[in-house]
Amino acid sequence: MSFSKDLKQELTEKTPGARHCRVAELAGMFLCGGVVENRGDGGRALVFSTEKENIAKKCFTFLKKSFNMNIVAGETTVESRRGRAYTVTVTGDDSVRRCTEEMGFTRPKGAPFAPREYLADWSLSLPEEACCCRSFMRGMFLMRGAMNDPEKSYHFEIAVPSEELGRWMAGFLQQFDCEPRLWERRGSYAVYLKDAEQIADALTVMDAVGARLRFEEVRVLRNKRGEVQRKVNCEVSNLAKTSRAAGRQLEAIELIDRSMGLSALPEELEKMARLRLENPDASLQELGDCAVPPIGRSGVNHRLQKLCEIAEGLRLKEGG
Repeated sequence: MSFSKDLKQELTEKTPGARHCRVAELAGMFLCGGVVENRGDGGRALVFSTEKENIAKKCFTFLKKSFNMNIVAGETTVESRRGRAYTVTVTGDDSVRRCTEEMGFTRPKGAPFAPREYLADWSLSLPEEACCCRSFMRGMFLMRGAMNDPEKSYHFEIAVPSEELGRWMAGFLQQFDCEPRLWERRGSYAVYLKDAEQIADALTVMDAVGARLRFEEVRVLRNKRGEVQRKVNCEVSNLAKTSRAAGRQLEAIELIDRSMGLSALPEELEKMARLRLENPDASLQELGDCAVPPIGRSGVNHRLQKLCEIAEGLRLKEGG
């Protein structure tokens, strides 16, 4: 299973103890998958539809626990990637009215009745209590949420049916020190997070304890790998610099030897020149340790610089 699927599986197993929280979670689910439609007997029915069987089961269970009404679960074959749709239906005008009102949905006043009306097009009174907001967000994520595998990248998002709802959800997440962004693409909106710390907080908001622990484990390993890689890159860079510097020094010493002989140099420079020839790959510190008596890194660097300056002077004379 992918990380996102595991996360949703965990969320489907969460059952708030308070009825008002269950109703708030139902509101988040019905906002994305609920319709009110006419039936052949002239009555109206509230229908929830999803391609995920476990989400349909949760919807059915919450409706049964929260409302004493006639509820029917069904399964149909549809033309989609998964080939099946799972439905949960509330029948009876009074039951439909009570259920939608308690979830916070209000039909637009004066609008003509249509054979099929999406709850996303109705007005919605968003929950105010923090516990209900968390449950509402969990219901929304179950229907419209997605999260990348943290091994690859950090990305958490919830698609929302309107800009207004997106701004509300962004404001809600800001209470938890998150800085969500809202994008719009061809009339579709989504609230998303990219920061690892903020994604971890969002998982906590939805009470996804297991997913958060797994996320933190991956995050720690990624950070460790990043630290190791940075150290390796630094070492490689330092080795490359040392190699280039040593190459320039060897060229300078060889030029001095050809032009005037190393014995013509002052004693300390001659010793350093011969020491570099004997240890072409050594670092400044290693050259200093090999010297007799040993000298510091800055002293080694100073002498090699002098040798390079002498060689440069010889090049200018040869060129002139």
